Amino acid sequence: MALQKFLSSSAGVALLAVSSHAAAQEVPVSQPQSASTAAASAEIIVTAQRRSESLQRTPVAVSVVTGDALARQAIVSERDLQMAAPGLTVKAQQNDNQLNYSLRGQTVDTFTSSLPAVLPYVNEVQVGGVGQTAFYDLQSVQVLKGPQGTLFGRNATGGAVLFTTRKPTDELSGYGSVRYGRFNDFQLEGAVGGAIVEDQVLVRVAGVYRSRDGYQLNLYDGSKLGKIEREGVRFSLTLKPSPDFTNDLVAEYYHDKGTNISGSVSYVVPASANAPGYPFVPTNVLFPGLADFAQAQRERGPFVVDVDSLGDHRISKWVVSNITSFEIADNVTLKNVFGYVHVGFLDAGDLDGTSYGIDGRGNAQTGAQGSRGTIEQISDELQLVGKAIDGRLEYVTGVYAAKIADHTRNTSYILNELGLPPQINAGTTTSKAIAGYAQGTFDTGLAGFKVTGGIRYTSEKVSFVRDADDLFSAATHPEFAPFYADGRFIDPQRDTFNKLSWTAGIQNQVTPDLLLYASSRRSFRSGGFNFHAPPTPGFADESGGEYRPEIATDVELGAKFHGYAGTMPVNLNLALYNMWVKNVQRAFYTSIYGGLAGITVNVPKAKIRGFELDGNIRPADWLVIGGNVNYTHARFTDNVVSVIGTDGTSTGTAVYDTYPDTPKWSGVFYSDITIPVSERFNAVLHGDVYAQTSNYYSSTGKSLNPNTQIPGYALANFRVGLEQKEDGLSLSVLVKNAFKKTYYSGGIGFASLFGLNFVVPGEPRTFMLEARYRF
Repeated sequence: MALQKFLSSSAGVALLAVSSHAAAQEVPVSQPQSASTAAASAEIIVTAQRRSESLQRTPVAVSVVTGDALARQAIVSERDLQMAAPGLTVKAQQNDNQLNYSLRGQTVDTFTSSLPAVLPYVNEVQVGGVGQTAFYDLQSVQVLKGPQGTLFGRNATGGAVLFTTRKPTDELSGYGSVRYGRFNDFQLEGAVGGAIVEDQVLVRVAGVYRSRDGYQLNLYDGSKLGKIEREGVRFSLTLKPSPDFTNDLVAEYYHDKGTNISGSVSYVVPASANAPGYPFVPTNVLFPGLADFAQAQRERGPFVVDVDSLGDHRISKWVVSNITSFEIADNVTLKNVFGYVHVGFLDAGDLDGTSYGIDGRGNAQTGAQGSRGTIEQISDELQLVGKAIDGRLEYVTGVYAAKIADHTRNTSYILNELGLPPQINAGTTTSKAIAGYAQGTFDTGLAGFKVTGGIRYTSEKVSFVRDADDLFSAATHPEFAPFYADGRFIDPQRDTFNKLSWTAGIQNQVTPDLLLYASSRRSFRSGGFNFHAPPTPGFADESGGEYRPEIATDVELGAKFHGYAGTMPVNLNLALYNMWVKNVQRAFYTSIYGGLAGITVNVPKAKIRGFELDGNIRPADWLVIGGNVNYTHARFTDNVVSVIGTDGTSTGTAVYDTYPDTPKWSGVFYSDITIPVSERFNAVLHGDVYAQTSNYYSSTGKSLNPNTQIPGYALANFRVGLEQKEDGLSLSVLVKNAFKKTYYSGGIGFASLFGLNFVVPGEPRTFMLEARYRF
């Protein structure tokens, strides 16, 4: 209750949000701004509607965090981003490197085959899932909230996170920074760019390196988990052979390796409960000491574990974007966005949080367990952007095409020490999507009213082909050959999903300072085939291996104010929304034909409603205060789902009774202080407190997977430093989780499968020194 009162009072005061973290994009990089200057006076430019426009005149709920704010708060991963982006929650899944975004109750469960509900983009190119983004030399991060169905590359039901890298300019500019802190955390990054041929050929090169020791002790082998070693390099080239033609090429390589933080067992189902409702192995019967082990784990805390699985993590990633713009007539631009993404990955970790061999390393100690594979994506989007009817109509129309091939091999050593063979799930999922869209905003000329309408038609062909050694393949498991012969199994699996998305809205610029708007949108998340389930025909609620598209429709009312309260600059944004979701894609963990299965099923209906309030005020030249508060009430309104039985044919039911990864209340309160200490230097102080209420990490937290609620928490972060007024030198001390709060950022409810649940901890207190120079 104390936390809710804190967040509610923050809303009432209305000294709120991310606007303070955003400087105008047109401000040259070479002109450092103080926190106060950047916070409450500058215009913020966004591209939420695929054109550049002022945030305060954009009828869309969007949060913006600039590259300067990312550096000021030492935001170096997606996990940190929720501290700065209102309403965005970042949750851990199996470990601290497997993350997902949650916006307005829309997220993705662990071990399902669903696409994320909130999709990340780099320079307008969709780049896969979370946990793979390089946080350096960024111009901005924009968080778009709600269904995204008409304007961006792939449809999404929850939102989009847009990363924009810094472009080269004519002026020679760049920066360098070095940080060193707790756990031997060493971070080095920098960039330099300028003109090779003035106004025509511009380049920028940026790089990053980070290494850190582990901070979680594994008693099983004495190793430290949580080690990091990351490096990345980015090359940007801008060509302007003529005033009406521009080509922006960005090529980036990023490599990330280390050891995953392990989750720890948090709950063990009593042995008496392992009856028919727990279809796989009653682990607490096989291992009578499991309940005592869980109690000992709770007593020693999450940073000392005893787990018998490896925790390797590796990602190698190429991202190439090429954006060509050609002004073919006055107020008409032809634009092409080409993208290429190639990801190689390996993630291995413990599934049970114990040393009992429930999920082990395998007898041969090969270290082959976990998921490994490659993802390759090629996309192209051709747009026509312009104005018509004497500039009263602003429009964008275009076509989008993409091909994504995801080959994944997952090897699990479940009860291998008791003689069970390793389970292999392996195959290639291919998606081929093509879409056409158009959207326009028309100025009616009546008292500042504008109307917006947009439509998009998408056709996506999805196929899944299993490898020969897959668990359900007849090639290595002849017992399944009769199932292929009589049609109970099919390989490959194929389907095409055709869906219409739309948006409609009205806005009124009541005064130069105040915008009011109302909108409604519909989008979808594509259907597909279950990777960890037998290839049976039909959908999951019909004993099949396929799941349907998820469809989200919302209504949003909003207000944006950018003006003054007396003589004090103020930004204030308010959004209220209702969203209805059909065929919600959620996980169901069970055993089918004796093998593990994480199945995506469609929960019939859900409803999410809430509000988001953010803003800031500058009461003095040296002070900015602000924050945000977010309320989300998410629930399943039709929650009984037919699920596949253990023999692959009969069906039972599951009740989806808790909405996961969605705290009811969350928010941030922050302040920035800038005080002159000499003719050359300012003292700067930044402080923020992020808080959220409790939430579940399972969709069946009251029935199949009890005790999957994690408590709310509050984290405080500080930065103290000196900055040169004219030159770009700064020296700072940063502290995260300053009051050493132990908290949990996610977990998996495996009580329905293993008879236990486990949770993943958030990071402990860290501190570091930073030296930074910009020119």
